Amino acid sequence: MSTTTVPLSSPSNTTATAPKPPSPRFTLELEFVLSLSNPYYLSHLALTYPHLLNPPKDSKPSAKPSNSTSRPEPEPEPESDATKFASYLSYLYSYWRKPEYARFLTHPGATLRNLELLQQEQFRRDMIRPDVIEKLLVVGSGGGGTSSTAVETEQDGVGVKMGQPGQGDLLPKEESEVKEEKG
Repeated sequence: MSTTTVPLSSPSNTTATAPKPPSPRFTLELEFVLSLSNPYYLSHLALTYPHLLNPPKDSKPSAKPSNSTSRPEPEPEPESDATKFASYLSYLYSYWRKPEYARFLTHPGATLRNLELLQQEQFRRDMIRPDVIEKLLVVGSGGGGTSSTAVETEQDGVGVKMGQPGQGDLLPKEESEVKEEKG
């Protein structure tokens, strides 16, 4: 049995640099995105900050009267808090779904699923309902059927499918589904 000697580099030859700490913005966004994986936090947002999730009902500015004979030009509508928050959620979803950033998520499935659902205005409106939060909890725990089971919410004949990758779009209910529910 022969032995081979492996030369060891001396500690003075290697230059070890301390890892660079993440930026405060990265840390804040990571913590916020991770909290979005919790359905109870989504419920808290819906109850505490409804103005962030739903645009105001009458957001049309009134035109100021003018002394001239030409028609007054309406002032540009200020962007609502809900619109700004929806844009921020869109940015977060596009950023955190990239593999180089998703690796930092402790619960990537739930986090990205909820971020995808938050892109939909209908879901943001429905988040205030306890049954929607309960359905998110069932999907997140893996209970309630097979893994391919989608969670649906309904309002005014429109369903939101949750729990399947790429199935987060607003889907109109089929006429047969509506008839079955009524009959």
